[in-house]
Amino acid sequence: MRLRLQKFIAQSGICSRRAAESLIRDGKVLLNDIKIAQIGDSIDPNIETVRIDGQLLRPKEKQYFVFNKPTKVLSSKKDPVGLTCLYDLLLPSMRHLFYAGRLDFMSEGLLILTNDGHFSNRLSHPRFGIQKYYHVWVKGISSVKNFLQTIVNEGVFDDGEMLRACSAEKISSTKGTDLLQIVLLEGKNREIRRMIKCFDGKILRLQRVKMGPFELKDLKPGKWRSFNQQEHNFVNQLSNSPD
Repeated sequence: MRLRLQKFIAQSGICSRRAAESLIRDGKVLLNDIKIAQIGDSIDPNIETVRIDGQLLRPKEKQYFVFNKPTKVLSSKKDPVGLTCLYDLLLPSMRHLFYAGRLDFMSEGLLILTNDGHFSNRLSHPRFGIQKYYHVWVKGISSVKNFLQTIVNEGVFDDGEMLRACSAEKISSTKGTDLLQIVLLEGKNREIRRMIKCFDGKILRLQRVKMGPFELKDLKPGKWRSFNQQEHNFVNQLSNSPD
């Protein structure tokens, strides 16, 4: 069976499908040791070879994990000033994985770790409609009802971008702190924090609890688990859906 070249590169685990396209455009991919690859090329991995900067690629066994990122951890491999990074918490054998669903330094919760670049790209891209659920502990918003209605129905404009939630509701209220559930589709940079700042609110805690069928449940911060069968079925469904 022939595969698009960028899909094969992503399946090898070295980068995402989008990054593979950049490598091809930069002329860094060699087919069958003789041809510089072009966008649009396809291969039969059983009989043809692919090299990037001289390295022979082979499809790796695909790995998938749900990870619970703690607060005060960067979604990054390293930090120049020495802050704790995501990969500091993983086993050495897991540091080749990349993450889908970036969270900022003070946010916590669900990330997907995988070496399947094709799946990772689709999981993150808004056109595939994967909803992301957040629990947000907030104080200082004068009318929570108005805030929730506005971010769903009208959206808020901040720094040249329209920010809008798929849905939003209040779960509970205790001693001046409101627990909200906000569901996003696209997940722009610090989107929930920017929405709440527009209403003069202060976030005490922000946790992503669900993304598509993937849920944290009782997974402790800093820990991970392998996908279950239902989640593997979703991987297959999403990976095989039309572009």
